[in-house]
Amino acid sequence: MVSNNRNRLIPRILSVALVLLSCAAPLSGHAAEKTFSITAESKTISIGSGMTYAAWTYGGTVPGPLLRARQGDQVTVKLANHTASAHGLEIYAAQIAPSHFTGQLGMPELSYGFEAKLPGVFVYHCSAIPVLNHIAAGMYGMMIVDPSGGWPGGAAHEITMVQSEFYGTPDAHGFIAGDSKKMLDAAPDFVVFNGMVNRYDLENPIPIKVGELVRLFFINAGPNRFSVFHISGVIFSTVYRNGNPAAALHDVPSIALGPDEGAVFEFRVGEAGDYGFGDESDAHDYKGAQGIFRAAAK
Repeated sequence: MVSNNRNRLIPRILSVALVLLSCAAPLSGHAAEKTFSITAESKTISIGSGMTYAAWTYGGTVPGPLLRARQGDQVTVKLANHTASAHGLEIYAAQIAPSHFTGQLGMPELSYGFEAKLPGVFVYHCSAIPVLNHIAAGMYGMMIVDPSGGWPGGAAHEITMVQSEFYGTPDAHGFIAGDSKKMLDAAPDFVVFNGMVNRYDLENPIPIKVGELVRLFFINAGPNRFSVFHISGVIFSTVYRNGNPAAALHDVPSIALGPDEGAVFEFRVGEAGDYGFGDESDAHDYKGAQGIFRAAAK
């Protein structure tokens, strides 16, 4: 499935840079007000290997923009709908009545606020009916709520990763229109990390360093299939299920995450080399959910 088209190399490298967050900045001791303004847009996107997909997006990308706040922050979300369809925005970190999440047809903006009460890594997605089609079309993303006291492991090399599915067969030009029957049958044609098939292949690995703490924020956006994330040659020193430090597991090789679940994985590698990662549901690997961490000596 890996394309040899070198013209895609530069934008893919830039995409990696966007999701790699170098050592986290110190967290403030005071709660803040955070406002996120997002647009709902219809857009044809690249999903790699020369294929494109007719998507509904948040901000023109799949997955949508990373939202990040600190436990205790007051968060305001504004969704401007630039499409002819009804869309919404449900953020799993928001403990408020679901009636806030869905906009009506012809409603130009949806807005609501909430307190980020619990730390974690949370999915957000469209809440308009039919929800399955809206998520499968690309309307999902990640929100991180950092613990008020910081992550127990301290500073780390941080990476964000969203696993998701695309449904549909490419035409002669590589264009894919979403297939509703396949969505209902939970039979994805492609399973991807950060929106593209085989995004982090041998030509575009994710760089890490020997001995450094790596903190991977991970969500399975689904919309249908479980994920069992694993890195060859790695035992995770800590896994925070749902990203909550109160739900810590230690010294585990992998955990299963259902649709809309997330986790924070922490690990170190002891020698230089390539460390393959993917979904232990092996069919998902063949459909695009695989990649490489490339560890270099410090």
